[in-house]
Amino acid sequence: MTTEAHREARACREAVLQAWRDTLERAPESDEQNFFEAGGNSILAVQLQRRLAGALGRRVSLKEIHENPTVLGLLGLRAPRGRQHPVGDVSPAPVLNLYCLPYAGSSARIYAPWQDELPSWVTLVPLELPGRGARWSESAKSDLSELLDDLARRVEQAGHAPYAIFGHSFGGVLAFELARHLRMRGFPAPRRLLVSGCPAPHLAVPDESSHDLPTEEFVHRLRQLSGTPEELLENDELMELYIPVIRADYTILDHYKPSRAEPLGCGITAFYGRDDEDADRAAVEAWDPYSDRDFAVEEIAGDHFFLRDSRSELLEGVTRYLTGRTDR
Repeated sequence: MTTEAHREARACREAVLQAWRDTLERAPESDEQNFFEAGGNSILAVQLQRRLAGALGRRVSLKEIHENPTVLGLLGLRAPRGRQHPVGDVSPAPVLNLYCLPYAGSSARIYAPWQDELPSWVTLVPLELPGRGARWSESAKSDLSELLDDLARRVEQAGHAPYAIFGHSFGGVLAFELARHLRMRGFPAPRRLLVSGCPAPHLAVPDESSHDLPTEEFVHRLRQLSGTPEELLENDELMELYIPVIRADYTILDHYKPSRAEPLGCGITAFYGRDDEDADRAAVEAWDPYSDRDFAVEEIAGDHFFLRDSRSELLEGVTRYLTGRTDR
């Protein structure tokens, strides 16, 4: 490589690094670190896309970012094969694993910032679903039993370490079903099930089927259901990538038939947004019969996406219930 070419390569790499730093507010640990494992999500990917366009003087598609989410990948280089650390990797022997499941169409990386605000004895484990984040190349699963098997295999990496499960909106349904699924696989009951912005299972099924609608009607229905961030719905390119993923999630919801054949064996906390019209207090209070232990309801300031806008308030409540304190 000539001196000039070497200089251009360095400048290009620095431009990509600066776009990464401006988006995630920190530099990558290496040129091979995965953007989504470092805290990126679909919305941040749009911000990165804009910065890369300005930095490199050319358009980088969202598909390119998802398929090549490293500095080397974005530079058009092939990252060397090495040990991967997908979402769901578990540190050995934690005091408590907190498994977190995302809302429909989202990546579990939305929970990455939580680790800094949780107690040191809690190990945050975002459970990534196929078809998003670091698992972008995999096909999204529209069958609940297959998805639960997939998630259970990731939980099994930690053996039978103490754990709790958190899920928001669609993730709340998955959290409940995963707790049941793990019990059937011989796991002890979770320390607690924490659901957020999610009506009780028998109320979670939409009144009308959505998964098989034509694209334009499907997007319109998503707006009506208020379960998908507006930033995602307004970005046509991002929606083109994520519609198959969101359809898979809504296929599960549309065909969901909750079972209460066996009690969970743990307490449940249900959080709801003060201004959330789709999962109000009455809808989350209906979780009470699903627990054979203590049950609690917590109001959080905000609408359906209060987990983003009122994160500190939510995490204060999560921590309180993980420590066994069920009173304020």
